[in-house]
Amino acid sequence: MVATFGQLKAFNAVARAGSITRAAHRLAVSQPAITAQIRRLEADHDTILFERTATGIQLTPMGRRLFRITRNLDDLEEAAGILLGGGDDPIPQVLRVATASPRVFMPVIAAYARQFPDVELDVTVGTAGDAVRRVLDRDADIALAPMLREDDRLEHAVFRRHRLTVLLPRDHAMAAQESLSLRDVVEEPMIMRRGGPSTTQIAAEQALAMHGLRVRPVLKLETREGVLEAVANGFGLALVLEHDIPPDPRLRVVPLNDYDGTTEECLLWLRSRRSMPLIRDFATVAETLSDTPRPRLAREA
Repeated sequence: MVATFGQLKAFNAVARAGSITRAAHRLAVSQPAITAQIRRLEADHDTILFERTATGIQLTPMGRRLFRITRNLDDLEEAAGILLGGGDDPIPQVLRVATASPRVFMPVIAAYARQFPDVELDVTVGTAGDAVRRVLDRDADIALAPMLREDDRLEHAVFRRHRLTVLLPRDHAMAAQESLSLRDVVEEPMIMRRGGPSTTQIAAEQALAMHGLRVRPVLKLETREGVLEAVANGFGLALVLEHDIPPDPRLRVVPLNDYDGTTEECLLWLRSRRSMPLIRDFATVAETLSDTPRPRLAREA
């Protein structure tokens, strides 16, 4: 027996929301209606899609397999709605943005808000991995972050490139130099990020590995802001990406003269959603502020 669209839509809403109550609210239907659709779907195909527990519901292995297919329903509905028009009572437009680099991308977000004031912006800030994961899970429409690895499900456009640089206190003996070598830098006390690998850590490790160098940090901190404050207060030096550092009279950023690798800050979106106007419009706005050739989405759309 073929599953009906209503059954799949109900299943997809519950799988995405993690709750029948939230799914019913999202679809503007009653909870019993959602429950009936899912029970019928399970009965017709002699399978169990959700496990009911004391704390809620969770997908079974079969449910997870089905959700990998039905999660595209939202894209199809959105595309159909755009094609057919909004009707007399259009749904408010919301663009969900996830970024790991607010200092780099906030000017783009602000420019988009000025150009499209009727679009509500929902912005979350986290790590690059978090931002990409939110797009893959369809919890965000577009990610603004370094692309850590290629993924066939994603398309991307390079917005800006960073060089790896050295952050020093302004009164440090080497702060007056025009450039520094990694070998000189690692002889100094070094400060690094703690926890999972950040984009800066990855870039620093690549540079050090290329020269066969290792660092034993005197201090590890969880946040970029913590690293900046530690450097400003004389704990040591840090390797940082040039566009990540806000102006600070206590600090100086000096380029490296023996490493020219760059880190790419990108716009990332699901390949299946490339035709969505909200994403296309955002890419077009980003194009006007980008340091690189035109974002691919804006060029090909």
